[in-house]
Amino acid sequence: MRLCSDLSKPVRRALRWDSTAGLLSGLFSGAIFPFLGVIARRDLGASPYLLAVLNSSGALGNLFNPVIAHRIRNRAKLPHAVWPLLLGRSFFLLMPLALLAPVYIAICFLATAVSALSGPAYAAVIRDAYPGQRRGQLMGLVRVLAVAGAMAGALFGGLILAHASYRWVFPAASLLGLLAALAFARIGVPAAPNGRPGPAPPFLEGFRVAREDRTFSLYSTCFYLYGLGNLIMGPVIPLFQVDVLKITPQWVGYLATVAAASSMLGYLYWGRVLDRHGPFRLMLMVILLISLSPITYFFARQVPVLLIAAAASGFAVAGGDLGYVNAAIRFGTRETAAAYAGMFAFLQACRGIPGPFLGAALNQFIGPRFVFLVALSLWLLAVAIMLARGGLRLDRAAESP
Repeated sequence: MRLCSDLSKPVRRALRWDSTAGLLSGLFSGAIFPFLGVIARRDLGASPYLLAVLNSSGALGNLFNPVIAHRIRNRAKLPHAVWPLLLGRSFFLLMPLALLAPVYIAICFLATAVSALSGPAYAAVIRDAYPGQRRGQLMGLVRVLAVAGAMAGALFGGLILAHASYRWVFPAASLLGLLAALAFARIGVPAAPNGRPGPAPPFLEGFRVAREDRTFSLYSTCFYLYGLGNLIMGPVIPLFQVDVLKITPQWVGYLATVAAASSMLGYLYWGRVLDRHGPFRLMLMVILLISLSPITYFFARQVPVLLIAAAASGFAVAGGDLGYVNAAIRFGTRETAAAYAGMFAFLQACRGIPGPFLGAALNQFIGPRFVFLVALSLWLLAVAIMLARGGLRLDRAAESP
């Protein structure tokens, strides 16, 4: 492949195993995650607040990520990226026990929360694995394979779940997730920083640096509002799909497949945008594009029209994913990349825990359609803050050596 022909042998090895892990992770996630909320509501009668618990699960893990980042500062990063994934994904093996909504939600909650603990170590591993000038492009390539797997997983998962119980489909799919984590363990990056590591700084030092870094603070504020809008919509979308539009598992699979196909194109596009223009301009474009999703849901009267929202959100979320991971890498040095990733994760937790519950409460008071407009308003506020504070001018200074 021309893209990889000029890469060094260690980078090619990292790309090979990262790609393998991405493809397997995509199959795993595509066969499970698009269906979690719909199954909880339709098959088990989960309440809006139980759905909010489900949507806040990753945030609980992120809440502890500054501690994880501090702990691994002078330790090998790769094991701390792999073990949370192995442990978290293994919880889906307990799904045959999920006969009641609370048990189902608890299993899903633990699986997502524990897996989220891999975030800081993953950012540090990827920073070491790929050269800075090509990182966005190579990560985009891996994400394309992951999304291809997710597209296949969602398509076949929807068809299988129409005839088989989630209690057996989800454990089978989780085996792919476990294999993905084992593949990522072979990525072959340096085990620890070169030379003798110095003492780790005080834990609260990360909060001080984050506060004083203007670029990080502005990006975090805008990313906070962008993510809060997504989280507010999180528990409302399956409620709207099931209660208002009467969606079927096949259509859940179709929507997830369209979103995955759109994400595949998005990763190819956004990686180049990120390398050329930086995270702020990328976020601006992402927010403007993903705004089509709440607008579509607000006016939707039939399930097929949601294909517009799936395509727009799939393409946009690919950019948000690349931008979030690379922002932590760009703002930090080799030694502090994990700390920045941990701070990003902590801020995600600060929005991720209340966000879904706020969405569930708003759904009761103003109805699902107007909740979508609340999310849209938060995104437009993020754009206004970014432009007012000169975020686009900060892009050039965001890349760390």
